[in-house]
Amino acid sequence: MNLLVAAFLLVVHTLPPTSTESLLEGLVPEENFKKHGLALEAVFSMGLRLQAIMDTSSKGNFVVSPLSTTAIISQLLMGADGEFESQLYDLLSLPKQVSLYKVTYRTKKYNETQVMPHANFHLQLSSLVKELRKRKDGELFTLNLDNALFYNEDIELRSFFKRSLEIIYDSDIRPLNFYKDNTASIINKWAEQHTNGLIKTVLQNPLPISTASMFVNSIYFQAEWETPFSDLINIVDNFHTDENDTVEATYMTGHISRILYAETKDYRVTCLPYQNRELGMYIIFPTRENEHKYDINKFLEQLKPQELIQSIVNAKLKDVVLRIPKLSLSNTLSILKPLQKYTEFKKSEQARHHSDNAIDDVLDKVSSYKNFTTPHQRDILLTRAARGENLRVSDIVQQMVFSINEKGTEAAAVSLGITDYMGGSKTVVLNRPFAFFIRHEATLATLFWGSISDPSKN
Repeated sequence: MNLLVAAFLLVVHTLPPTSTESLLEGLVPEENFKKHGLALEAVFSMGLRLQAIMDTSSKGNFVVSPLSTTAIISQLLMGADGEFESQLYDLLSLPKQVSLYKVTYRTKKYNETQVMPHANFHLQLSSLVKELRKRKDGELFTLNLDNALFYNEDIELRSFFKRSLEIIYDSDIRPLNFYKDNTASIINKWAEQHTNGLIKTVLQNPLPISTASMFVNSIYFQAEWETPFSDLINIVDNFHTDENDTVEATYMTGHISRILYAETKDYRVTCLPYQNRELGMYIIFPTRENEHKYDINKFLEQLKPQELIQSIVNAKLKDVVLRIPKLSLSNTLSILKPLQKYTEFKKSEQARHHSDNAIDDVLDKVSSYKNFTTPHQRDILLTRAARGENLRVSDIVQQMVFSINEKGTEAAAVSLGITDYMGGSKTVVLNRPFAFFIRHEATLATLFWGSISDPSKN
């Protein structure tokens, strides 16, 4: 079958099908699953999986963009081979590949054809990201998602790898002289330009002269609530970080009509919609009876993704009185060391169990992973990315800007009559640790994943 997509030709050779189990099949609309199923599955799983491998403090806040992290991991996958390629694919939590794709890049001078492993996934993720980047008439949110690869100019990138990043992932690929250029300043300027000036410094110090390459991703998101909160009724109250300790937090309170709400024995989940209900913030709040109600990390370790998705599918429209801490978070995450630890842990588990499938899901082995130590961490090498040498990845950085606030003074008069208890309404007071994710409703893409354990910390 020949299929012309964008600037390249795909020739698909179908192999005998294998039995694979999808996380989302049957739980999302068939149209979304066919168009972006592999990408949506990788992105949704990445939030939970990153929280597991990042070794975050039980009392620290955690916020990440699974979408942008998946994009970075996928670009590494483009240049990886052998064992590391398999480990990256497992990290994306995807079913086994059932088709091979040959991709041809056509230029005026020549055509270049290669087999692209996991091309179906790459194309679905590319399509998803491009759809999210498109701005449609009437949309009331801002989402900027950008990728860049900075590499030392004495390295010759393979043309197929370079073209794949540029065409499929719209990556900004820049050769630099890491020995002479003020590289940190250049990367910081790139970060400032792509976060509307909110992040001005992602690298505090000059890069080591041994630096070969650096993957950078930025995401900027802004949207207004469908029902804005009023700062006139904000209150300062206690937030319980654990059973015995509290911190002060500024709470916003609102009565939101007809929003998704569901309860299980372990948690409650509700959706706080943004304008036009184009996006929603899904809040997951452990019940009082849950043994891990103060330790959100342990709670999430036991949370089954399929069960959560099923709860959302079954949720009913309810009026909800919501009290939520006001937050302003920004951070920079280095994903390289956790990724190195993951690859060593995966090898260890395979050796112990004499199986390539010993750890299909890192979430099943969270305790073992967190207790795992290794005397050394191997370099992350992309063996299909450069000519004459392997491309050593010096760092993988994600920068984040995220805030939750009232956003809207016009709602003050409308909101003044709000009380904590209203007939027929559900009341959710987020005065203990909770988790959340923000989803683009048209595509079902998870833009952000996070957990709040202490709202007094930025």
